[in-house]
Amino acid sequence: MAELKKLMAGTGSSSYGILIGKDIIDLDETGNFIPRNADKTAIVVSKRVYGLHGETLDRFFARFPGLEIFMMDDGEENKNYALAGMYLDKFIQAGLSRKSVVIGVGGGVVGDFAGFLSSIYMRGIPVYHLPTTLLSMVDSSIGGKTAVNLSKGKNMAGAFHQPGSVLMDIRFLDTLPDDELKNGLVESLKHGLIGDGKSLEILESNDLVSIRNSDVMTELISASVEFKLSVVERDEREVGLRAILNFGHTVGHALESLMDYTGIPHGKAVAVGMIVEAGISRRNGWLGDADLSRIGSVMRSYGLLDADLNLDPRDVLSHMRFDKKNSGGGINLVLLRSLGSPEFNVRVDEKTIIESLSDYLAVRRGV
Repeated sequence: MAELKKLMAGTGSSSYGILIGKDIIDLDETGNFIPRNADKTAIVVSKRVYGLHGETLDRFFARFPGLEIFMMDDGEENKNYALAGMYLDKFIQAGLSRKSVVIGVGGGVVGDFAGFLSSIYMRGIPVYHLPTTLLSMVDSSIGGKTAVNLSKGKNMAGAFHQPGSVLMDIRFLDTLPDDELKNGLVESLKHGLIGDGKSLEILESNDLVSIRNSDVMTELISASVEFKLSVVERDEREVGLRAILNFGHTVGHALESLMDYTGIPHGKAVAVGMIVEAGISRRNGWLGDADLSRIGSVMRSYGLLDADLNLDPRDVLSHMRFDKKNSGGGINLVLLRSLGSPEFNVRVDEKTIIESLSDYLAVRRGV
């Protein structure tokens, strides 16, 4: 068994435990992380994950009272407001009360969706997370953001709703395809570029094969989670510092919404966003060519920049205008003054954004 890591998250509204390791959902200790005294336990679980790990999950689910299982397709297009209404009706029909709890089992889509449902059902009931992808482990299961997508943008309807606890069993990563693993590696790399030197070191010292070693993966996840917690604990509701976690996401989310959440994986969209926003940082005179080369090198070593994009930069820009972080009619980005030193809420003119997007697309097309 890989080393068991225990972390505590503390915010202004709550505190909760995080357990990281291999095969941990079989441990009796998990009973200390998710209570078993609810009147009903609603499990919102990815159909794909259940198909792969049904026997293991059934043993885990059997520990909880009043079990109600809700299967969900885990594509980003399913994390929408209309589907949320249907699931809330299912909660009512199943008899969930204010004494019930929700457990989200799956990737970031399922975790976000389960968190959103729990945040608004009867004005809020507890949610617990069992993330099963690297991306959901190092990002969406931590920090209390819940959301669904609207037609004009990603995560446009949501609430801050901290989990009761998070269990990260890396056994689920054994069946995670490389393309899905890359989504999480992008997020860990983002942490590395905005200040988490340990994650950056681990990524630069490994490749797509060696990073899957249980001990290496546990260290990477722990480093990323600790870094994110260090940010979230100081700014739970993203009124300041937490905005640095959006590095690459303004462009990335625009790409996802432009392509209807099916044309590009989240991680690769954010990877493109980080390259574009790093390019803008260079245009500002903040990053040098060596910095961009270092960022590009680690991305290429994990195959993070192979998305085939045939887009008009003006269309990407039009979707960036809907980003909820914008204000005053302008577009705000997170840029890098240097590697590890992010600057948030930087107003960037549209001409510069178009130029940086065009530069990236031209390189991808071999122009």
